Amino acid sequence: MRRAPLIWQRTDTVGTELVFWASKDPSTASGSAVVTGPVPHTNRWHAELDTGAVVRALTVTCEGGDWSRTLRLIRDPELGWSCRTEENGDLDGALTADGYSGAPLPGIDDSSRLQPEAIVRLHDSPVFLTWALQRLRLAAGDRPVAAPTIRILTPSLVVLPGISTYQLVSEHRLRISGDEPASGYELDDAGIVTYQPARLRLAH
Repeated sequence: MRRAPLIWQRTDTVGTELVFWASKDPSTASGSAVVTGPVPHTNRWHAELDTGAVVRALTVTCEGGDWSRTLRLIRDPELGWSCRTEENGDLDGALTADGYSGAPLPGIDDSSRLQPEAIVRLHDSPVFLTWALQRLRLAAGDRPVAAPTIRILTPSLVVLPGISTYQLVSEHRLRISGDEPASGYELDDAGIVTYQPARLRLAH
């Protein structure tokens, strides 16, 4: 059965993300977002998943007025993760000119720091949280589960390895902490994020 697209609206700034599943290949999904704020940009991504909602490949492109960055993250079962980046224009200079601190380089200096079994999450893209829930098989009321996680920040596309702690506090509430700011999310019956306070909400 073909799954309907999902749309989230940002509540902290003007922004929207639209996520589609490929009609002929349910193991692939793609998303696109438009975000304003300090660094107005577009964000496009394409993910390939293995059984169990394991992200095996992810390509992300962020673009601003006169800059763009692309990240390609691929997991090889034997060799682990590879990370490639492309950069055009000067995001760092654009930020500095507007009075913000500069942006670090995209990607990661050493991809061997990425654990092969890590959960992959794209910043502010809620569908990746649904995949994390499916992969961890969390049940409401269980104790928190610590798992290696690869977080990809936008629009810099910096790759951050670390340990995140996931807990399904109740059937419709997820809490995440660990090597990242603690945050809470509301979920529907399918485990789709419907709301993050002061951040985003599901529109469809």
